[in-house]
Amino acid sequence: MKLKGLTKAVARLDGERLDINLEALFIEFESQRLELDKIAGTKGGYRYFFLCPRCQKRCRVLYKREIAYYCRMCQGIHKQTLNRSKTDCQYYWELALKEARKIDPYFTPKRGGYMFDGFPERPKYMRINTYLKHYRRFQKYVAKGDSLWLKGF
Repeated sequence: MKLKGLTKAVARLDGERLDINLEALFIEFESQRLELDKIAGTKGGYRYFFLCPRCQKRCRVLYKREIAYYCRMCQGIHKQTLNRSKTDCQYYWELALKEARKIDPYFTPKRGGYMFDGFPERPKYMRINTYLKHYRRFQKYVAKGDSLWLKGF
């Protein structure tokens, strides 16, 4: 719509009527009216945001649960990622593998799984301090994962 300079449009999405009106700042979809807000863009024009029907905050994405669209805070979606368990040994082994892959993107443990039997050698172009930083983190994550594994987590 921006490229063609349109401010109103009507279309069908998943068999439902979609009515967009950027002048009056609303979208109607699935018999729900979603209000919009706009702010000035940095290079002219405007940037459009949804207004959450429940909390009235600006957001880029609205999520649908059951019959209504709301922001992630109102839907409680943020809690799924923030409250993950850090008492699992695999969480720390994944972090260790991620540190090793910062040195060598194709690194895999030789014995498979999380059986870390070494760390990749320092690339010729990498500073020794950078390499040692990643190595220390790798050792810390492996030790933490191993200790949790031995405790039975």
